Amino acid sequence: MSLPPEKILLRWMNFQLKKGGYMKTVTNFSSDVKNAEAYAHLLNVLAPEHSNPSTLTVKDPLERAKLVLEHADRMGCKRYLTAKDIVDGSPNLNLAFVAHIFQHR
Repeated sequence: MSLPPEKILLRWMNFQLKKGGYMKTVTNFSSDVKNAEAYAHLLNVLAPEHSNPSTLTVKDPLERAKLVLEHADRMGCKRYLTAKDIVDGSPNLNLAFVAHIFQHR
C-alpha cells in the first residue's frame, strides 16, 4: 500500500509536531496551517538553533507567518510562498513549503 506524497508529508509533519509537544493534528495544508502555529512549532523542533521565541507568542497570524518564513530562511530553505499565502491557506504552496522543509531537514 503506497500513500500519496501529501499524506506522507502530513504524517511526517505530525510526527515532528508530537515530538515537540504540539497537541493539534494537521490534516491538510490549508485551514490547519493558516494561523502558522503548526509551522512555528515544526521549525522549532527541526531547527531550535534558529528559533525566535516570539514566534510562538505573537497573536497576529500574518506576523507569525512572517516570523516562520524568517526562521525557514535562517535554516537555508528557499521561499516558495509569502506570509499572506500561509494565512490565506493556499494548499499547493503550503504543500511545496513543507516538502522543501522535509527534503532540507
